[in-house]
Amino acid sequence: MKRLVVLSLLLMAFQADAQRLVLGLGAGGAVNGQPSGNLVYKGDQTLLNYAGRLNFTYTNKSNFQFGFVGHMHEMSTKSDSTYPGFPNRHLRIDSVGGDGKKLVYSKYTVAACAVLNYNVKLGSQTSFYIGGAIGWGFARNNSLYYAENETYNNADGGDGICYGGQLGFDQKLGNKVSFFFDASFRYYNFEFDAGAPTIRPPERLEYSIWAMPITVGLNFTLFEVPESTAHTYNVRGKRYN
Repeated sequence: MKRLVVLSLLLMAFQADAQRLVLGLGAGGAVNGQPSGNLVYKGDQTLLNYAGRLNFTYTNKSNFQFGFVGHMHEMSTKSDSTYPGFPNRHLRIDSVGGDGKKLVYSKYTVAACAVLNYNVKLGSQTSFYIGGAIGWGFARNNSLYYAENETYNNADGGDGICYGGQLGFDQKLGNKVSFFFDASFRYYNFEFDAGAPTIRPPERLEYSIWAMPITVGLNFTLFEVPESTAHTYNVRGKRYN
């Protein structure tokens, strides 16, 4: 009997007919791995950095959710190892790492991705989604300015393809607003000509690195056809489902 009840609930979730267009904003934190490629300075400790999220998605009556999601976050680590320093225009970097300060690969990492999720309703007000993403990312940094907690700032620049996935849930707070939690995984492949005086002679830099921004925020419903309209007709006589 319990199995039948559970199966019935699952079928109800998979047959949801609501259609919804939302715009969302969120903030939270991000962690990242170590860069692989020809960057010299690599850390060995993970840090928690800032993260922001912007999404514009549409969920159709077949429970597929698609649209665009953007993230911005820092990517940095720490290193117990000590690297030799280098001249940096008006700065003299005596050494890198081994001082409890962070190695900043990108102060502002931006990823703009097209996403495709499968959305499962867990009730009339709650839904869960999981899916994939692919898009483009770029990195910005100020290699000539060091904050007190920074031991290295990567050269400015870098862009390339990024891809990954995400999962999360959405909880309605009213007719037009809902709360969301989102955990995303993004894998970046950056290439750029640093063009910085710290690299002599200049060379083409490339590195790959993963990041996981985790955010919470609010979704604002711009348009919705609720489940209550299933198998009904609009004023033009068109059937909704």
